[in-house]
Formats: sequence, structure tokens, C-alpha cells
Amino acid sequence: MTGYPEDDVKNAAEIREWLTKLISEKQDEIEKMKITLSLIDTVLKQGSFRTAANLNLNKKPFTNEKSFSGENEIKRDKNPQLQRNHDEQSQSIETRQIKRMKDNTLIANVEVSREKIEITPMESINFNIDTPPFKSFFINRILEGMKSKDLDKVKQGQIDTADIIAYNTISKDNNDNTIKKIEIKNYRDKERVNEIFNTVAWVFTRMLEKSEK
Repeated sequence: MTGYPEDDVKNAAEIREWLTKLISEKQDEIEKMKITLSLIDTVLKQGSFRTAANLNLNKKPFTNEKSFSGENEIKRDKNPQLQRNHDEQSQSIETRQIKRMKDNTLIANVEVSREKIEITPMESINFNIDTPPFKSFFINRILEGMKSKDLDKVKQGQIDTADIIAYNTISKDNNDNTIKKIEIKNYRDKERVNEIFNTVAWVFTRMLEKSEK
């Protein structure tokens, strides 16, 4: 590949490896969906369902809606703390784990809430922010790429400036480049969550392999 810097060639090779892995994972998901769809078709063919016309969908189910609604209102009025606890619990947190495929080594934990994504490497693993491909790929291409798209949406009036994706890499010590946590706010949709998770899993795996050499 004459004419291309060596770093660009290496980055291209790493990106190709990541894309190949991502395609393989998506293919596995599609196969699982096909199997599920096949099972649903089997159930439908066996006649274990009724058509919408036979289900009387226009008829409301028998529920005492007025009484139920009133009961909730009384609880909110008499137990404001209970309502606050309920609201806090409704903001659930999804937890995922990043593991190295070849030996199932736990690399990092990922917590996804409505407000942000938190990526925390295991305490025993020291990732330096200068180790490739953290900055070159995860920061500059993935996160900055999402930020660039958000800026375009702001110009088009689709989102507000306050909704632009934002990220912060927190180090273990003030003068240390070792990653303690990565916070990503305003991710806004599930597709971005999956892209960030898959990307950081690949990036952390590559960084771990380089640190072990």
C-alpha cells in the first residue's frame, strides 16, 4: 500500500478486524431472530391464536380504573417519600460486562442509565489513554464522530445544543493517564449504546493485548 503512512495502514487493519467481529455478532443476532420467528410461525400455524376480530379488541377489559387511579392519588398525597422512591427505582440501570473472548477475562463493567453510560475498567487492569487504539479510534472516530453528527442536527434544528453527546475520561490520579472511568452523556438512543459497547470492548481487548506484550 505505497503512499499510505504506516500508522494509517495499522489503523485500517485494526478497524477491519473490529468490523469483521461486529458483522459476526450481528449475524448471530439475526440467526437467533430467525429461529424465534420460526417458533412463532409454528405456534400460529397450530391455530393457538384467535384473529383480532374474535378477540373483541374494541371491548375494554373489566377493570375498576377509577378506583385504581384514586388509590394511587391517595398514596402520592400521603406518602411523598414513597412516590420519590418509586420514581428513583423507575430509572433502572442496565449492567453489562466486557470480557476477552479467548479466555473470558473480565475487563470492564458498563452501566447504562437514562442519563449516561459509565465504563469502568477492572481495578487490576491499568489502561493508559495513550495506548492505541483508544484515542485514535474510540475517541477520535467513534465519539467525535457521534458529536459531529449531533452538531449537524443542531444546525438543522433537530436537537438542542444541550443534547449533544458529551464524554469525559477520568484518570485514577490527577497526574496519571491511567483510565479510572469513562462517562458518556446524551447518548440518546439504544443503537449508540450498542455501538459504544461493542467498540470499547474491542478497543479494551486490543489495549490489554498490547500491555501484555
